[in-house]
Amino acid sequence: MFIPLDSDGHLINLADAEKVGPQWRPLIESLVDECRLRYQDLASVYIRGSVATGTAVWGRSDIDLIAVTHQEHAFDRVWMQEAADRTRSRHSTVVDIDLAITSATTILTDRKSGFYIKTQSALVYGEDFAPRIAPYPIDAEAFSHLFNLELDLKTVCGAVDGATETFARTLILRLVKRVLRAGLELVAERQQEYTRDPDMCCDLFGKYYPEKAAAARNILALMSELADPDDALESIESLIDWIAIERSRLYPLELPKIAFIDDLGV
Repeated sequence: MFIPLDSDGHLINLADAEKVGPQWRPLIESLVDECRLRYQDLASVYIRGSVATGTAVWGRSDIDLIAVTHQEHAFDRVWMQEAADRTRSRHSTVVDIDLAITSATTILTDRKSGFYIKTQSALVYGEDFAPRIAPYPIDAEAFSHLFNLELDLKTVCGAVDGATETFARTLILRLVKRVLRAGLELVAERQQEYTRDPDMCCDLFGKYYPEKAAAARNILALMSELADPDDALESIESLIDWIAIERSRLYPLELPKIAFIDDLGV
């Protein structure tokens, strides 16, 4: 689904806590409790993605949670994994949980960090900072992955070496989504349409770059059939190299924008 625009051309946030399905609520409540115990200065917790828009499919979708604290905290990946594991054990589920931590100062002053709160998240606990964040048109400020692809590829390639097969597949699939969404970001400003759906990203990218449509479709196919991680990374790297060249032509002054959302879990 494309995220609609208002009359001024700004992205409209379709996320709403009321849209969260009942099967997801106990897990979200457990994760909020985990965050409250870990961070005494917890300000807010947001749910984002398909769960927040009511389009999640149990057994396929994951939970994306953003905890916002008043103070800056060192990144604690060990605790994040333990909190996710405890929540899954408590509710006897294997659902994938993506837990991110950031600060109020960061989301209010860094446009890339604020983007997810303003355009794709629903408040489930605490103070809502979204009204204090300026709206987003479809331009470079709204792009999450286009300027970081080379860093993402380097991170994944380094982490896959020696990783378990399951974790290697997880990392590659995360990279696949980022590449497809970067392809959408490459054309989104011209098209004035924005989505994070991988299929729709692929379609819109192919509309502007038909000579690369097959390559993008091959990357999309990895989401359902990933046999050889080395072959997959080779195909991904080839498309990333091409996207990076085209990105430099379209956005020559833009630099990598690192935010809390860029963590790949390694």
